[in-house]
Amino acid sequence: MKNRGLNEMIDADDTSVFRDPIHGLVLVYPWERKLIDTEEFQRLRRIHQLSMTYLIYHGAEHTRFGHSIGVMHIAGRVMEHLRKFEPLKSLSENIFFEKKALVRMAALLHDIGHGCFSHVGENETNIYPALSDPVSGEMVSGHEVYTRCIIKEKLSKIIEEFWPKSAERSMVEDILMILSQGSSDPTYRFFDDIISGQLDCDKMDYLLRDSHYCGVEYGVFDLDKLIHSLRVAEFDGNHILAVSQNGIQAVEEFVLARYWMFIQVYFHKDRRLFDYYLSSFLKNYLQCAEGKTGKYPEDLDKYLELDDAKIERAIRDYAKRNDNSEICYFANRLYKRIHHKVVFDPPYVHYNGKDEEQSDAYHRITYVNQNIRKEYANSRNVYVDLAKGSTAKHIFDIKIYTEESDPDYKTELLLFKEMPAIPIISKHDGSIKPIQDYSFTLRSISDRKISILRVYAEETEANELQKKCINWFTVEYTTKIAQLEEAKEKKAKLKGELDKTEESIKKLQEDLNASDS
Repeated sequence: MKNRGLNEMIDADDTSVFRDPIHGLVLVYPWERKLIDTEEFQRLRRIHQLSMTYLIYHGAEHTRFGHSIGVMHIAGRVMEHLRKFEPLKSLSENIFFEKKALVRMAALLHDIGHGCFSHVGENETNIYPALSDPVSGEMVSGHEVYTRCIIKEKLSKIIEEFWPKSAERSMVEDILMILSQGSSDPTYRFFDDIISGQLDCDKMDYLLRDSHYCGVEYGVFDLDKLIHSLRVAEFDGNHILAVSQNGIQAVEEFVLARYWMFIQVYFHKDRRLFDYYLSSFLKNYLQCAEGKTGKYPEDLDKYLELDDAKIERAIRDYAKRNDNSEICYFANRLYKRIHHKVVFDPPYVHYNGKDEEQSDAYHRITYVNQNIRKEYANSRNVYVDLAKGSTAKHIFDIKIYTEESDPDYKTELLLFKEMPAIPIISKHDGSIKPIQDYSFTLRSISDRKISILRVYAEETEANELQKKCINWFTVEYTTKIAQLEEAKEKKAKLKGELDKTEESIKKLQEDLNASDS
């Protein structure tokens, strides 16, 4: 297949069409179909997109399989749209098709390394071991490095069967660079943005897909208008994904959709609790089985044997043992859907100790949290959860991809530059500015992290702990603040008296010294 031409590669007889509940008919090219048919990709049918959210929103049974195909489809649409603009506009049909195939494959494979129940255990229990990253060579943990390892070690032969490696190009290496946000060619830096960025195809698909399967409208936005508004802009020598000024409202809707989905679905009080149970169960399960390390296997074959179905069977088996072990405790919670009750749920979505308006609420909540952790340390009966997430980034750092062949290239040069997270291209002069310069809506929530604190307790302790939390948050904190202010005033008064006394002593000492002379 090394010499296949463009027409032969996209023969209609070779292509497949999938019917997707979000995007309708999705065209699948032969190399994509062959990747989809692998065991590694088919495993994604058994990895739930939203962990155990189906215990709250019963329709949320969808998986990473459909999501990955959806992201691939959107990435293809974005590339076709950006074909109208440079640098893609001037490419030959063959070269453009190759670039589109690259981005579509990166999109298709971006989640292939996900662990059981998707993101569960990535932060809370640290169940991901450090692996050697095939891109950087560094030891890295998380599902992303599994993704890159699987592509490199398991799927590269299929990719190179259709897109042979040459002196000018390695499709496998280019896919890995995009997925590590490290594209070396500044001309196509925006490929990274298409896969992972503020306006990436991943978010475009999961917001619509999660909304559909959860039966909510929070994540719905105008996908067609958003794609139509995308442009490529040059910033410090890099081509980056940007938005035309006419697309500001489409971006506002998109960002707010994500904001609402985090608050209403991803940070739902019961979903957060079941994630805690599940991550705790997984940690215990990996200590009892699968190498007994408390972490996922480093061996890719063993890692790929793990999926949601296997963990669900383990949950059922441990739940039926009915002993007092920690693993059985969490298995029972999940299998029988018995959970703690929320006893304290402050009505704050954002709070920050550095923000003057939010400072009082922040310190009150911190005081409650400290008291709970002190009084109920290591207790299964009480759980404190702090759900965090960013809303709309205003500025973030990107690497300057300086050509190493440049004679002026210096490793000690500044390697990072600030750029708008969502760049808007002015329709008047072509200048690039952050969307917050145009949007009051996004400016008002930018750089404000979502921080939702909840306290959960067993039903037997719920009423008592609820009273304590309310008392800590209101009466006790207010009383201690008043006592602190009173103590400060007393200290200031005593200091004043002490200063006067010291002054008197100093004066008397001076008088005595004068009389001696």
